[in-house]
Amino acid sequence: MVSLEESQSILSQQVEKLAQQFSAVYSNYLAALAATVQEQLIQAGYQLCTQIYPEQFVALEEEQQRSLQQHLRQLGQKTVANLTVDQLLEAAKKRAIAEAEVAEQLAQTASEASEAESDKSAESPESEPVTAPTAPAEATAEQAEQPESAVAELDLSYLSPVPPAHPAAIYAWLQSLNRSLVRQLRHTSRQANRLLEKMGIIRSGVPPQMLEAAIKNDGAEQQSGPPNLLMLTITTAPSEEREEEESTTIQLAAIYLRLADLEFSVPELRLARQQLRDCQRQLKQLGRLVAAEEQRQAIAQAEAAWRFAWNQDR
Repeated sequence: MVSLEESQSILSQQVEKLAQQFSAVYSNYLAALAATVQEQLIQAGYQLCTQIYPEQFVALEEEQQRSLQQHLRQLGQKTVANLTVDQLLEAAKKRAIAEAEVAEQLAQTASEASEAESDKSAESPESEPVTAPTAPAEATAEQAEQPESAVAELDLSYLSPVPPAHPAAIYAWLQSLNRSLVRQLRHTSRQANRLLEKMGIIRSGVPPQMLEAAIKNDGAEQQSGPPNLLMLTITTAPSEEREEEESTTIQLAAIYLRLADLEFSVPELRLARQQLRDCQRQLKQLGRLVAAEEQRQAIAQAEAAWRFAWNQDR
C-alpha cells in the first residue's frame, strides 16, 4: 500500500508537470492566434468596407483609403505584440490592482460616510464640547507604519509564466489569462470601430455604450453575418420633445473579434484549443485527487493530534 508521503509526492510531481504543460500549451495557442489575428482583423475590415458599406468607402479619397488600411495593419501588429503569456499576465496584474484600489476607495468612502453620520447623530445642542484625548506616540507611529493601501497585501504570485503547482492556482492562472485575452480582443475591436467611425465608414451618432453593451453581451442579439463582424438592429425611440415622431430602426455593423470565429478558420488554432481542453480535463481529475489527498492528510493529522493529547492526560 502506498504511504501518505509517497502518494503526496507522486501527486505533487503530476501537478508540477501539468503546470509546465499548461504554460507551454497556452503559449502555443497564443502563437497560433497571433499568426492569424492581424489577417482576420484586416479581412473583417475588408468585408465591412466592401460588402456592407461600399458607398462610404468609395466616397473616401484614395489617400484616406490607404490610411485606413495602414491603421488597421498597425492595430493588428499591436495586438499581435500583446498576445503573449507575459503580456496577458501583466495586464491581469494591472487590472487586479486597479480593482483592489477601487474596492478600497469605495470601502473607505462608505466608512467615512458612516462615521460622519454617527458623529452627526451624537451631536446635541445641550452637549458641552469635549476635547478628544491625544493619541499616544506609540499608537501614532504604529498607524504611520501601516500600509496606505491594501493593494500591498494582494497576492498575485500565481500570475507567473508557469503557474504554481497546485490545481487551484493553475485554475486561477488560466481564468486570468482567458479574461485578459478576451479583453485584448475587445480592445482591438473597439479601436478598429473608432477608426472606422472616424473615417466615416460606420455610422456616427450611435451611443458608444450601446455598441459596448452588445459586445460585452457577446452579440446575443446580433444577426448572422460574416466572421468577426457584429450585425445589429437598433431601434431608437423618439425624444420627449418630439413624441409625434415614429421610432427609427438602425442597421449597424461593426468589427468584433471573437475567439470562436478566429478558431473556426484556422486548423492550427483549433488544435491548440483542443490541447488546452485536454489539459483542463487533466486539471479537473488531478484537482479531485489533490482534494482527496489533502482531506486524507488532514484526517491523519487530526488523529495524531488526538492520540498525542489523549496520551498526555494518562
